[in-house]
Amino acid sequence: MARHTYATYCLAEERLSLFLTDPWEEFAVELVEREAPMALLTALAEQARDGHGRAVLISGAVAAGKSVLVHDFADRALSLGMLPLSALGSRDERHLALGVVRQLVDDAPLDAEDRARAAALIEEGVRTARCRDTGEQVDDGIVHGLSTVLLELAERCPLYIAVDDVEQADQASLTCLAYLARRLNSARVLAVFTHSGHGCDTDFRFGADLMRQPNCHRVEVSRVSPAGVRQLIAQHLGAVTADERSADWHAYSGGNPLLVEALVRDHLGGGEAGPRYREAVLSCVRRGCPDMVRVLSGYVVLGELDNLDRLVDLSPARTTEAVHALIAGGLLTMDGFRHEAARAAVVGAIDADELARLHARAAVLAHERGAGTAVVAGHLLHAGAPAAGSVLEESWALPTLEDAAAHALRDGAAGRAVDCLRLARLVCADPLRRARITAALIRAEWSINPGVSSGRLGELVEAMRKGCLRGADALTLARALLWHGRFDQAQEVLGHLAGAGQVTDPEAATELQITRRRLRHTYPSFLAALGPRSGAGRPPTHSVSADRRLQAVSALAAVVSDGPHQEAVSVAQRVLHGTRPDELSTETVESALLALAYSGRAERATVWCDLFLDRMRSRHTPSRQARLGAVRAEIALRRGDLTDARRHASEALATLPAISWGVTVGAPLSTLILATTAMGRYDEAQTYLDHRVPEAMFSTRYGMHYQYARARFGLATGHLEMALEDLLRCGATLRQWGMDTPGLIPWRTDVAEVYLGLGRPDDAKRILEEQSAKFSVMPNRVRGTATRVLAGTGAPGHRPTMLRQAAELLQSDDGDRYELALAFADLARAYRTLGEFRRAAAAERRAVIVAADCHAEALVRGLVVESTTALPAPDAGGDGLTEAERRVAAMAAVGCSNREIAEGLHVTVSTVEQHLTRTYRKLRISRRADLPSLLGGPAMGDLTAARRR
Repeated sequence: MARHTYATYCLAEERLSLFLTDPWEEFAVELVEREAPMALLTALAEQARDGHGRAVLISGAVAAGKSVLVHDFADRALSLGMLPLSALGSRDERHLALGVVRQLVDDAPLDAEDRARAAALIEEGVRTARCRDTGEQVDDGIVHGLSTVLLELAERCPLYIAVDDVEQADQASLTCLAYLARRLNSARVLAVFTHSGHGCDTDFRFGADLMRQPNCHRVEVSRVSPAGVRQLIAQHLGAVTADERSADWHAYSGGNPLLVEALVRDHLGGGEAGPRYREAVLSCVRRGCPDMVRVLSGYVVLGELDNLDRLVDLSPARTTEAVHALIAGGLLTMDGFRHEAARAAVVGAIDADELARLHARAAVLAHERGAGTAVVAGHLLHAGAPAAGSVLEESWALPTLEDAAAHALRDGAAGRAVDCLRLARLVCADPLRRARITAALIRAEWSINPGVSSGRLGELVEAMRKGCLRGADALTLARALLWHGRFDQAQEVLGHLAGAGQVTDPEAATELQITRRRLRHTYPSFLAALGPRSGAGRPPTHSVSADRRLQAVSALAAVVSDGPHQEAVSVAQRVLHGTRPDELSTETVESALLALAYSGRAERATVWCDLFLDRMRSRHTPSRQARLGAVRAEIALRRGDLTDARRHASEALATLPAISWGVTVGAPLSTLILATTAMGRYDEAQTYLDHRVPEAMFSTRYGMHYQYARARFGLATGHLEMALEDLLRCGATLRQWGMDTPGLIPWRTDVAEVYLGLGRPDDAKRILEEQSAKFSVMPNRVRGTATRVLAGTGAPGHRPTMLRQAAELLQSDDGDRYELALAFADLARAYRTLGEFRRAAAAERRAVIVAADCHAEALVRGLVVESTTALPAPDAGGDGLTEAERRVAAMAAVGCSNREIAEGLHVTVSTVEQHLTRTYRKLRISRRADLPSLLGGPAMGDLTAARRR
């Protein structure tokens, strides 16, 4: 007789097949905390073997271990001299009359005559049931005959009959089993039936009839305790892992042995609550009664127990019974799923159409009981696309979605707002309302990715032409068109707004003023399209948030037009104090920060920008984060923090695709070009210059930043004529726009530097004096840089004084550390020209330290070359080095590579290697590291430290 092990049982359980194909050892579920049921079954088996037949009904939650208990007891029954027969009830086979009885007969070692008799009875019973068109009725003679076959077998050998999941058996088999149970008093039979007895199947009468028999016993299999879970884990993973995991795994499983085993399997696979846990959850669900499945599906949708009965169309009593069964089975607690993986498994198993139907029903119920629009909209989003008869056709569905979107935006959940508005746009049939929803959708998408909305702009332009888009929504369209460089359409929209006289409500009036000021500081060419400004002063605003946005853009417009002044700085700081991270527009923060930066308050702007960036990283708003990162990069550049500028600008471009930046791509690109140029990374700067940019960008402030950055690159790489052309064109455009302020772009200072490079010091001095006369108030950064360049136009004897003044301005709180390094470098050259080598060395030391701190590698290399070429010739009888050898050795001592030395001294790499070989021999050393201690010279120690940094 084959042994009925747990593996045999798994073969009969389709949903548990994973345990037999597992790549790890095929271990069986061990019996834990089942000593009392095993002892009772043993005692009853002994009585049955002696001719006092017994029946046992084993109840418990789904997957609580009932099947393991009865099948494990089969081995003990064999040792007691009993013959095990087993059968399994299945919901899929309930239509097969006498299916469970056939399993028992097939499992029995009958002789040929008895087997033929039993087979004939079964076939007759099936035929009779088929003729009656029902599987529930069977002739008494057939029932008696089949029971007799089993009882006669028991006379020859005591039987242990185990029927698992008896509630799933067909009715004809239940009739036979009940008949058999009533005749066990003097039979040598122990009949054991397992049943998920938690009240789900109210039509199950077999258990009640069975328990009326005097020879029947009931066994309740409970969930495993925390100590039992620890024991189960220890059996397979050891005591250490059991101590670490038992508490969590008991919480995840509720003491359900099947779930614990699945957690063990997932752990062996390197995960936790993974695929085996999810499959075990589904196995528990599928083995439960239909009410359990319906209630669990409804709970997934509703997320709470209230109104669950109405959602799944069950009586409150049956719903409560199903919930208790789910809790008893370790799938739920009163607070929800025991693990998110369990919920994900159940959601994935529900048919998509059924899930949509439940969500649609839940939306109706939520609306009827007055739930918040966010709750109702959540169900509507899952209810599927609009269709005839859909819940989305209800009169309340569209306003619910719009209101939920507005709340989501205020809460910083831009993605949810986008989902609501996209669905509302599909539902809406009214052209005027649809245009308004589309404009709101564009505003919501803007904080995630502005590029997503570009395909809808043409639709809104057509809506405007038909008179379906007005006021603030039309202004939203205009700003989006400007962003994407669609200037012809933007001009049309702005002209339509100016000529139609649509701006009457407070919201539209406020948005018009904000747009006017935004055009002033970013798209000045289009300001005329709005016509002359009407009225004086600031208009009344419709909200605090809109008022802050108006103040911020007004402050920035004032700074780029008139230069820095205290009132604009005060307004910007006041706005930043009151602005929350969930403001509907990044424009508020962005404008206030740039107003501070262009006014020479970059240090203050840094603190504020870092604060808002930290808060924004926790929200899924890539567009806002990228735009604010670009602002942070520009602020860092103005402080001379080249690495920060490069990092923040690179992250901004990585966060938002280049195509989504539109014309504003000039902001991060110009910062990257300027920063990498100053760092001496000219090849990298060239790659950024090779980026394709929209031609429309050059009609915006961003284009002027880009043109200025391109000129700085030309200046640094020796293309002076090209740099001069870019700078003069940039200056002419800024003058035309009324945005010619050095705090924005100090183009005159750079023109003067180009003139110096071209040998035209008088022209350089003239343009710097023109700038000084025109702008009485300039940020320290601009004044310091201008003073540094102006020093180069004067007599050598006057340069140190002016350069010291420049350094003093540039090392103030709102100075520029990169420009400060340049000032110290120029000061060292000026002192050296005058023969004041001690002062030159001191200035050179400070220049190297500051330049190295800024990672201005080109400047550090240049200072090294200048220092070594300025070393005095060696004394006769000294170390024996020639002047060329000493220069090569000095550069090698501070860490320059052979190629860098060759480029600095304009010799070949081979020549450098020969000089170093002779130097090592003369100084009696064998490595580069010994050079610094044997060579002297101005600032050599500081140059070495800086180079190493």
